[in-house]
Amino acid sequence: MQITIRPYLVTDEQACLQLFESNCPLYFDASELPMFANWLKHQGTGATYQSPTYSNAIHDAFYVITEPQLGIVACGGFYIVNHIPEARMAWGMVAASLHNKGYGRALYAFRKHEIELKWPQHKITLGTSQHTYQFYEKMGLKVQQIIPQGYGPLLDRIDMVAL
Repeated sequence: MQITIRPYLVTDEQACLQLFESNCPLYFDASELPMFANWLKHQGTGATYQSPTYSNAIHDAFYVITEPQLGIVACGGFYIVNHIPEARMAWGMVAASLHNKGYGRALYAFRKHEIELKWPQHKITLGTSQHTYQFYEKMGLKVQQIIPQGYGPLLDRIDMVAL
């Protein structure tokens, strides 16, 4: 596996939307697509993304993983929460056909490293579903709360924190 992790470019939009669609409906609810599309449209503008969901952000970042033969295989980012020392991972995903090949682990490790390097006093948090929380437990995160149907009718929201 020869991968490159780099900042998101506006030319990556369609590939990232395809990653989302490949993970629907098991890992993302279709109702989340407009939020993700808005997040992508903001990336690369130089301004911190603001929306009802992310109105508390003071910085954000988004990355893609590319592989020479496959193109973009994964994407994900994080944002820094205003007024509290929290870095929240956001929109992490791997092409559904490429799960369990190490891309998710590489993406998580890269984002964690970026946060620890630039915001060492911030705790790392994220929200995920019942289908992926065990992956993050292997990365050292612990469940903080479970919100039934928090992402959609079939997707519970599981909030986690790195210890």
